[in-house]
Amino acid sequence: MELEGALRIGLSVGAGRIERIRITSTRPDAARSLLQGRSRDEIRAALPLLFSICGRSHAAAGELACAVAAGEAATDVVLARCSAEVSAEVVREYSWRTLLDWPRWIGEKPDEEAIAAARASQASHSRSAMPADSGANAMAMAAFGVGADEWLGVRSLAELDRWIDAGKTAAARFIRRVRDEDGATDARNTSAAPEVPFLDDRQRAAGMVELWAACEADPGFTRQPTWRGAPSETGALARLHTDPLIAELMRRSASRVLARFVARLREFALLLAGRASSAVGAQAAPSGGGVAWVENARGLLIHQVRLERDRAATYRIVAPTEWNFHPDGALASALTLAAAADLGALKRRVVRTAHSLDPCVACRVEFDDA
Repeated sequence: MELEGALRIGLSVGAGRIERIRITSTRPDAARSLLQGRSRDEIRAALPLLFSICGRSHAAAGELACAVAAGEAATDVVLARCSAEVSAEVVREYSWRTLLDWPRWIGEKPDEEAIAAARASQASHSRSAMPADSGANAMAMAAFGVGADEWLGVRSLAELDRWIDAGKTAAARFIRRVRDEDGATDARNTSAAPEVPFLDDRQRAAGMVELWAACEADPGFTRQPTWRGAPSETGALARLHTDPLIAELMRRSASRVLARFVARLREFALLLAGRASSAVGAQAAPSGGGVAWVENARGLLIHQVRLERDRAATYRIVAPTEWNFHPDGALASALTLAAAADLGALKRRVVRTAHSLDPCVACRVEFDDA
């Protein structure tokens, strides 16, 4: 079985605009096919191997869900350890995206300092620990050109624009490219569909009970999840959309693309400065079983399990990519009715928008009527 799969984004264009978007996923349901019927020990061993990109997140969510399903308490010590492990993974994911991928996306080659810093994040990730001060500072200097705390002092759009325009790091130059493309697109995007709401993380525990019930009622829910009947966006922007700088940035732009990338940078800096950690949690389900949630680099990850004789009678996973790439979700709402006069430029825009949502699988863009 090919565990990773891919997302296929099909576009139907007419009258100079995107008329319809088709988003399909070839990702298999690994939870149902490979985890149901397994023992807790087998699940614990399998999760990091099944999910190569966010393996720590899946391992933490699986451990917590199985524990509460078995009637065990998710202690503060266990939650703190899981949060630290996921935080180290988020740092690793952000560093590789920011220091290695972003330069390539604007036609640059990552410099030696960036490569070394990204490797340091990998070393910390392999130890399930946040990087030492020297490693965190190296990552911050490679990404921001200054320490993480100093960069977090950027609190206004004017200050952010000055950092972007100085272009001292590849990350700043990438953000400049996105900002300029975003600004050029805004003038032609007045008829775009409204954006979907953000997932609300303020009442996460209560929300898990609702999501459990939704999964129970709809076998296809894990593939196309919704919050109270509507698609929602998850990820760094959903977590930081009330941050004053991010909120101001969203007010300036008609799209969320730039805000998503800047929110990811801001969260990266908060983690490096030791001013944030990844949220994790777990609780028993009213009908029996356990549910756990993790906020990882891509957004909200949920594991649900019901145990019978220490084996998973039911195992479900709702991943961030399924939230953001729902057929009517964040990607679709960002692009439906958008201007599409130049198909080459349109394809680049679709790819950039997909990158802003950071799917955990490859994306393929095609024109249905070409």
